[in-house]
Amino acid sequence: MRKRSIFLFVLLLIFWILISEEIDILHILVGALAAFATVWLWQDLGPKQPGVPSTRIFLHLIRCLILLVWYIIESCISVAKTLLFSNPPPSPVFVEMETHIKTNWGRTLLGTCITISPGTVTVDINPDTGRFLVHALTEESAVSLLHWRIIHEIENLEKLMQEGV
Repeated sequence: MRKRSIFLFVLLLIFWILISEEIDILHILVGALAAFATVWLWQDLGPKQPGVPSTRIFLHLIRCLILLVWYIIESCISVAKTLLFSNPPPSPVFVEMETHIKTNWGRTLLGTCITISPGTVTVDINPDTGRFLVHALTEESAVSLLHWRIIHEIENLEKLMQEGV
């Protein structure tokens, strides 16, 4: 536990120095104080932190990230085409979607993926049923969201995490 705290302190201090515009004793002292306060305030979370994920889980996360970047690029192009060239103008819609994602972190991850993709915003996630209320720029984007591949990737990631692979 102590090694983790020291490592986190050093990591935060290095990050502070990297983002500081000036490197002088005052900036380093403020960074050290901020890093120490952060480590001290978060010390109780140490036992609750998950262990290091397996290689299989890590590779699956990388695959999800690459897929998400692809969808973001695709959505940027689609939104630009819709806003610049559509006639009549787009008619935004709300769509309610159900998934088989069971965990809070999985639902949060999916909600974040939906929100950072241009043209869609997660408005609400029902914690009891797992239903998502999503605002989409067009009906086409709402329908395509119902069959989004990332949903299945997150479901698979949930299964891997439960298996403890």
